[in-house]
Amino acid sequence: MSSSEEKRENGSAMLAIGWVLMLFAFLVFFFHPAALKLVQTRFAVVAVCLVAAGLSLAIAGTWMRRKST
Repeated sequence: MSSSEEKRENGSAMLAIGWVLMLFAFLVFFFHPAALKLVQTRFAVVAVCLVAAGLSLAIAGTWMRRKST
């Protein structure tokens, strides 16, 4: 069984990965206007998926950190 320190560390890693995914989603949204000129909607779908994955990882990481203390 893992210790509370390992759980806290895993939660912090998940939180950081979640924020990085959300940062990439905002980067995709930055290039979204150029994609509209090319009539491509995949940028919006990718950005929404990145935000959803990032938020879920950030929430799970925060929950894991709070649960370990």
